[in-house]
Amino acid sequence: MPEDWRTTLTTLPLFPADDPGGRVLVLSAHPDDEVLAVGGWLAGQVDRPVTFVTATDGEASHPDSTAISAEELRARRPGELQDALARLGFEDPTIYRLGLPDGGLTAARDELRALLQPMVGAADLVLAPFEADGHPDHDALGEVAVELCADGPTLWRFPIWTWVWTRPDAQEWLPSARRLAFGADAERRKCAALAAFATQVSPVGDAAADAAIVEEALLRHAIEAPEVVIA
Repeated sequence: MPEDWRTTLTTLPLFPADDPGGRVLVLSAHPDDEVLAVGGWLAGQVDRPVTFVTATDGEASHPDSTAISAEELRARRPGELQDALARLGFEDPTIYRLGLPDGGLTAARDELRALLQPMVGAADLVLAPFEADGHPDHDALGEVAVELCADGPTLWRFPIWTWVWTRPDAQEWLPSARRLAFGADAERRKCAALAAFATQVSPVGDAAADAAIVEEALLRHAIEAPEVVIA
């Protein structure tokens, strides 16, 4: 559970020194991944070129809901991301929507790789989901990012669901993890940005199938815990 991670993460060293500067490419499987994981750090990067890519529109977040359809989610979630990034301080963010199927990135790996290759080649620093995060879409995107960055830009991988599904003991990647530095204003901006994802952080209806996808423990972790990347 996230509570098990919090103390461990606060002991990790800060990791600003590996930032090569220049152009940043932020890869997300779904709109909200990037803000959950590194929204505070992103709030401090508004004066540098940052490109955001969402592999899917997140339309499959509530597959059994009768209160909201996949089509409604596909229409709403990109707008939520636009609003969230504005709250972080990005007045006119560059966002590319790849439109691949939510829940289907493993099968779409070849297409994903082809779409991302030129973007990765133009970046100096790439942020992508941790390839062992435990969500199939996150893992597929993370694995493709690792492949494309092998002889290219600096890669930082960000865990998201890792904090919910694992415990700190016996995590082989932990020595490579580092905290990202950001101040109180960035923290406030991140909190405001997370609230923009209404379809994810709040119930969309009254039934069990309408529950918030970003459960309370994960949301609290995103707000209170250090942001961490793996080099």
